[in-house]
Amino acid sequence: MTASGRAVTVPVLLNHLKILAFLVLGLNSGCSKNPKPKPWYIDRVQLADRTLKANPALTMESEQLREALLQSFGASRRFVPLAPTTKPRPPELHALRCKLEVLFTRESLDEEKGAPKARAEVGVVMELREPGSEDRTEANGLGRVSFDPVDPAARGPAFRQALEQSLAQAVESELMQLDSLAKSDQELLKDLLSADPRVRDYSVRVLAERKNPAAVPALIEKLKDPDREVAMRAVGALGALGDPRAVAPLIDMSQTRDPKFVVALVDVLATIGGRDAEAYLFTVASGHPDDEVRQAAQAAQDRLKGREAQTGGAGAANPKTPPERKRSD
Repeated sequence: MTASGRAVTVPVLLNHLKILAFLVLGLNSGCSKNPKPKPWYIDRVQLADRTLKANPALTMESEQLREALLQSFGASRRFVPLAPTTKPRPPELHALRCKLEVLFTRESLDEEKGAPKARAEVGVVMELREPGSEDRTEANGLGRVSFDPVDPAARGPAFRQALEQSLAQAVESELMQLDSLAKSDQELLKDLLSADPRVRDYSVRVLAERKNPAAVPALIEKLKDPDREVAMRAVGALGALGDPRAVAPLIDMSQTRDPKFVVALVDVLATIGGRDAEAYLFTVASGHPDDEVRQAAQAAQDRLKGREAQTGGAGAANPKTPPERKRSD
């Protein structure tokens, strides 16, 4: 019986049960879907003063550039530009402020086969930060568009299209960085295997900042990364972690790297310290063929010895004595 006293027939009851089951399944299905990625809100946009003055090839006003940037943010479907207001933003929005600078506009020769072509190139750098915070992310973008050098009307549109490409690239890189900062260490370790070198690079950065020892084996593996910047970032990350497990791989790496890379390596090895690092620095300072590397190794060795002298560590008694080495070159 219903509340009104009328009897509910079996067919009607079954129909109600079907509707209820459908609703329950629909709710469960909705819950099983992956949640939408977090949006990032853009509060204000600042254009560097020299951006348009130093790059007349863009032939655009500052408001046009601002609009192009806002469109790039909107096209990402993750950045949400907020309407201007004089009121403070709600703190839970974590609204970001953006600073953009066009680093260069240049015209070069496109060397592809066929009719001679010119190429418009535009480079930008973008910075995002939350008001009141010292933390910030920075990303570069580069756009290249070919055009017919004989057609004077093609030049301006080519540079504006190259600008749009560079903005889109910078926005994408910023998004990758912000997403990396929001990920767990386990997710970042998985990202070290990404096919995109930018994803690998940002993962290394965040893991280094968090100083999680669990990241050391993966970072050591990144020393072999084919992308030089990713490998260099891994070197810095291992130095920040200061884990002695990194010393032997870093020394091995130095055997196949150019002098500038080795200069960075010796500095990191001095930061980590230990007998093997000490012996390596002594060897390099004494006999490396490159003068800049020898000087860097000597400076790193002196710094390491000074630190050990202050803490009473090994090797402090006689800094001129070659340290005992447990491994061969």
